[in-house]
Amino acid sequence: MDNIGGRIKHIRKFNKMIQTDFATLIGTVQGTLSEIEKGKLKPSVDTLYDIRKRFQIDLNWLVLGAIESSELLVFEYELIRKTRELGANSQKEVMEFIYFKLNRNRVSTSKTN
Repeated sequence: MDNIGGRIKHIRKFNKMIQTDFATLIGTVQGTLSEIEKGKLKPSVDTLYDIRKRFQIDLNWLVLGAIESSELLVFEYELIRKTRELGANSQKEVMEFIYFKLNRNRVSTSKTN
């Protein structure tokens, strides 16, 4: 995912969409999307805007591969984005699960030392 086409392909695959459906959703055709994903064409500003709007993607990451100059991994970005879609109670449950896993890792690490 070192280019914009790769990041667009990642968004499409992450959302479990085929090129035809994804292209229609963002206002282009499958052939054009294929060329964008291969890095042979650059997406239009309108296409970028549609992707940003429909998938709530940070434009800095989409265009530049960075999120506001931070070094978040794509997985971390997706985790944050999906967590923001949850309600407050579900977000709290996710946080509790993370703390549970961290504590469990600490216990198992201390036992092996």
